[in-house]
Amino acid sequence: MPSGSPTRLLIYAPAALHRAAWRALLSDQPDISIGGELAEPASLVMLLPPDQPSTLLVDLPAPQPDLIQPFRDVSPKFGLLVFVQSYDLSEIIPLLKAGATGCLSRDETVGNLARAIIAAGRGEIVLPLGIAMQALTALARGEPIGPDYPIEPLTDREVEVLRLLAQGLTNKDIAQTLILSVRTIDAHLRSIFAKLNVRSRTEAALWAVKHGYGSPQ
Repeated sequence: MPSGSPTRLLIYAPAALHRAAWRALLSDQPDISIGGELAEPASLVMLLPPDQPSTLLVDLPAPQPDLIQPFRDVSPKFGLLVFVQSYDLSEIIPLLKAGATGCLSRDETVGNLARAIIAAGRGEIVLPLGIAMQALTALARGEPIGPDYPIEPLTDREVEVLRLLAQGLTNKDIAQTLILSVRTIDAHLRSIFAKLNVRSRTEAALWAVKHGYGSPQ
C-alpha cells in the first residue's frame, strides 16, 4: 500500500439525496477521496480497490446488523463505519459482532466524521474511548475470538501496545504515548495479530480484554 494514500470513501445509502449530500459534504476533505456510491449492497464488490485504504460509510434510518455481515463478507480489509442515533451499547454491540469497524453518532462534527473515516480505513476501532471499553468488555464476555493463548509469547513492548489498543487508542495515540513512530506501532500490531492468530484490531482488543490486558496499569 503506498505511503500517504488517501482513504477511499464509498457511500452506502438507499436514498439518492443522502448519497449526494455526503458526497458534497466530504468531497473537499483532505486525505479522503470519494470512490463511489451504492444504493444496493451487491454493488460493493465492484467498487472496492485491493491496494488502497477504504471505508464504507453506511447511512440507514436505523442500524441493520444483518446487512453489515454481507458487507464484511466481501472483504475483511476495508473499514465499515455505521451511523447510529446515539452511543447505545444495545445498538453498537450487534453491529460490531456483525463486522462493523466502528459507529458514529449523527451528532458528531464533520471534522470528527472525516477523522473517523480515515481511522476506519486503517482498520482502527471507531468509538468514543469510554464506549469502546464498555463494548469490548461486553463482547469479551461472549464467545471467545481466536485461541486462548498466543502461539508465541508477546514481548513487553507488544504487551504495552496491546494494552493501549484495548483502551481504544488509535495508532497515532499509541505512538505518542510510547514515544515511538506510527510505522513502528504498525509493525508491532502485525506481530501481535500473527501471534494471537487474529485478523483485526477488534479481535485483538477482544482477546486483550478477555485476558486482562484491557485496564490501564
